[in-house]
This record gives sequence, C-alpha cells and structure tokens, in this order.
Amino acid sequence: MTWFLGILAAGASFALFAYILKVRSIVRDLADSLQEGRRFLLQERSTRLQHLGFDGVIRQMNQLVDRCESVKQEESGYSNQIEAVLGSIQEAVLIFDDSRMIEYANESARRLFQVGRPIKGAKLESFLRSPSLLDFLGNPMTGRETKLHQISLDWRGEPLWFEVSCAMVESIDGSGPVSTILVLHDITRLKSLEMVRRDFVANVSHELRTPLTIIKGFAETLKEDSDDLSNESKARFIGKIVNNAQRLHVLVEDLLTLSRLESKPDQIEMGMYSFKDLLTDALDNYRSRIVPERQKLELVYDERVGDFSFDRFRINQVVDNLVENAFRYAPEFTCLVIKVQLEDDGFVICSVADDGQGIPTKDLPHIFERFYRVDKGRSRERGGTGLGLSITKHIVQLHGGRVWAESVPGKGATFFFSLPHQLIGEEIVAS
Repeated sequence: MTWFLGILAAGASFALFAYILKVRSIVRDLADSLQEGRRFLLQERSTRLQHLGFDGVIRQMNQLVDRCESVKQEESGYSNQIEAVLGSIQEAVLIFDDSRMIEYANESARRLFQVGRPIKGAKLESFLRSPSLLDFLGNPMTGRETKLHQISLDWRGEPLWFEVSCAMVESIDGSGPVSTILVLHDITRLKSLEMVRRDFVANVSHELRTPLTIIKGFAETLKEDSDDLSNESKARFIGKIVNNAQRLHVLVEDLLTLSRLESKPDQIEMGMYSFKDLLTDALDNYRSRIVPERQKLELVYDERVGDFSFDRFRINQVVDNLVENAFRYAPEFTCLVIKVQLEDDGFVICSVADDGQGIPTKDLPHIFERFYRVDKGRSRERGGTGLGLSITKHIVQLHGGRVWAESVPGKGATFFFSLPHQLIGEEIVAS
C-alpha cells in the first residue's frame, strides 16, 4: 500500500511538473508576442489552451495587440501627412530642442542651406549665424506669442532677409523636454523690390526737381524783373525754360514707356518685318548729324537673317536708343558700326559699336539700371534721362532676348542685343 501511494505521489508530482512547464512555455510565448507586438495564434494550440483556461486571456491580449497596431498605423499616417505638408510648403521649417540641436528640417530648409552635411543633429547656430535671430530666440516671450520678426543673414556672401516666427511644443504631460518650431519665410526678393522702389522714387524726384527748379527760377525772374531785362536776356531765359520743359517731357515719356512695358508685357505687337530695312532707315536718320570728313556709319548685315517676327516700333526704339547713346556720350567717334549675325542657336545678334572713349569697367554691370549714369553731370547736360538703356533692356527681354555691353576704356564700347529668329505664330519665351 505504501509503495502504491509513493507511485501515486510521484505520478502527481510529474503531472504537476509537466503542467508547470506547459504554463511557463505558454506564458513565455505570450510575453514574446506582447514584446514583439504580434498576435498569438490560437489555432496552433487551441485545444490545449482551452483545456488550460488561457483561451480567454489570449483573445483579450490579441484584441489589445490589434488596437495598439491600429493606433501605430494612425500615428504613422498622421506623421506621413505632416511630413508631406511640411515638405510641400515654401517656408523653411526647423524643429530644435532646448539646447538648439536640430531635430527636423523640411525640404525647403535643406534646399535653402545647401550643405554637404546632414542638418539633423547639428546646432542651429552653425546654419543661422544671425545675432538678431539669436536675440529673438533668447527672448523669454518668444514662442509664447505669435509675432513675426524680420532678420537678415549673410549667407555665403549674399544678404538674405526672412520673416521668422516660432512656437514652443511641450510634451503631452508637460514634464518632458520642450521643442521649438521655427518657420522662416524668405522675403529677400520683396526687400530687393522695396529697395528698388525706394531708389526709383528718390531718383524720379531728383530728376524732376532739377528742371522744375530751373523753370520756376527763370519764370519768376521774367515775371518780377521783366521791365529791367534786355530782350537778349528774356530770349535766353525763355530758351532755358523751353529746354527744361522739353527735358521734363522726355523724362515723363520715358517713365510712361517703362511703366507700360513693366505693367503690360503682353502688349508688344509682333509682325514679319525686314530687320535690314529698319536698321538702314535708323542710320539714315543720323547721317545728317555726322561730319563726313572724319566720321562714318556702317551696316554689316548677315543676309541669312531675312524677314522674321518682332515688334517694329519697339525694336526701332532699341536701335534708336543705342545709336543715340553713341552720339550723346561718344561724340568724338570716327566710326559707328551696326553688325547683324545669325547664330547657330537660332538667335539674331545685333551689335552697335563705336570707337569713342568707352565705359569704365566698374560701370559696365550697372549701365542698364534705371537712372544709372557713368558721368552724371555730363549726362544731364547732353539731355539724357538715364532711362534709355533700361527701356532697351525691357523691350529686348519681352522679345525673349537679352542685352549686354563690352568696352575697353579709351577704345570704344559695343552694345549687343539678341532676338529670337522666329516666324509669326512661333512662341516667344521672355528671359
């Protein structure tokens, strides 16, 4: 009897040990499934699990895993949407921690800084060396109130202007680290346009003031001292008034022309014309102004050019401006040559060259700017408004061409402009 009870106890112990091993195996598998975030497959051991009473627990665990997976997919979807939105906007977006270590940079930011090393993980100051920005970020109220701030950056020798704003992002429970979202809107072009507008207004005011002051002065003298003036003085004063009134008229006409070209660029009237006839007529108009014994006008023309499409009135303005420019600023020239050549790229290149005093090298990049004069005093004396070359540039660009100049001081200057060699109906792409 004793040995029977011993065998029974041994069998019970073995069964209990086997049961414990099964439970441990199942618990270990359950733990692995939870850790890996995957479902526990009931089909493989459904009978045994049901027998052990684990089937209900496993179903609840699988439901929990499913819910976690669903939340992860939603979060991933939201993250992808946010990444797509931030990646598509024009503004540069940077997210950095409280030590100003960059955690995220969108595509616009990466494109803006154009660096060969990753932005993420770098210090903000290594990309944005701006005292005004650092002062802005160091303000205790920064990020707590929505306010735009303008900063300037010297990026690789070029001045850049931005409107910046930032917001602080805290963790959900408020106990974690604080991140800051910095948004930079590039306003460099707007700043440049603002400077151009301001300079333009100042230049126009100055150009108008001078002739108006002269007209006013001589008119007041004629009115108040008419009885004391000789007829010769009166005639001279009236001549000054007429000359400056004409100067005002030319200036206003040039301003209106420039305004029309900039505000209505699609109103050039294209037609098929002979470029050679236009240039011949233009030179004929100036032959009466040369001294034949020491000056000559020449036209060198590539006959392959033929007729092509351009606005005759506007291109005549271009040629007239360039030839008049030579007569006005290089009156001592001995030869003025207009040369036309058809290039392999489908453009007609026209050059107007003189052998006068030339243009200083430092002035060449600026001569097509509004109101720019190489010699300001002499330009006004000779009747220039400072807008002719700017008008020329606009007209040529509206035709899809470009203008440029070359010069050797003391040996003359050459002005070039190109026009697409196109027929009626062919598309013009303005540069």
